[in-house]
Amino acid sequence: MVAVRAMLGGDFARRARAGVWLAVLLLVAGIAVAEEGESSRFDVTRQSGEFVVEGWLSVAVPPSVAWAVLTDYDHMAEFIPDMRESRRVAGEGDALRVWQKGVTRVGPFSFDYEVERDVWITPETLIRSRGIRGNMKKLELETTLAADPVGVKIHYRAEIVPDFWVPPLLGPRLIRTQAEQQFRALVAEMKRRAAQARH
Repeated sequence: MVAVRAMLGGDFARRARAGVWLAVLLLVAGIAVAEEGESSRFDVTRQSGEFVVEGWLSVAVPPSVAWAVLTDYDHMAEFIPDMRESRRVAGEGDALRVWQKGVTRVGPFSFDYEVERDVWITPETLIRSRGIRGNMKKLELETTLAADPVGVKIHYRAEIVPDFWVPPLLGPRLIRTQAEQQFRALVAEMKRRAAQARH
């Protein structure tokens, strides 16, 4: 190994330095994408087959824009990756029934999901829902919104028991990745709509 590195000489060092600079540039780019004061965090725990997901986000958009995106069930499949279908199937106003279908992907693993759920809404502050049909033994969700100086704070909590096998060691990572991907897409759509409203 030492001989190989000696033969590579300066080329090895140049590649190492390039890798460091690339990492720094990507970090700076990631920081630049988020506006001042924005943040997000997701925690996942597993107990006796039940996954509990909690997410905290601070997003620099008006609360009304965030609310419009989070409740736009008829168009979510257009802006959330790997969501194949999303639509209201019954209800109006503060009580809805929603059908969603998609896939979760992490590395070589992928899992199809489909769920029909009842949704109860307290305008611009609270969304609660419970799965009633599909391949989830349990699905209970609660999302709260509150205005803050940056824009809006969002708290998300989900209690999930899948009706399909999930690798024990990868389970929390799979669930967290799914939540993070979906909320990244939701935040991107919030920012797109907020920018559109400013023009």
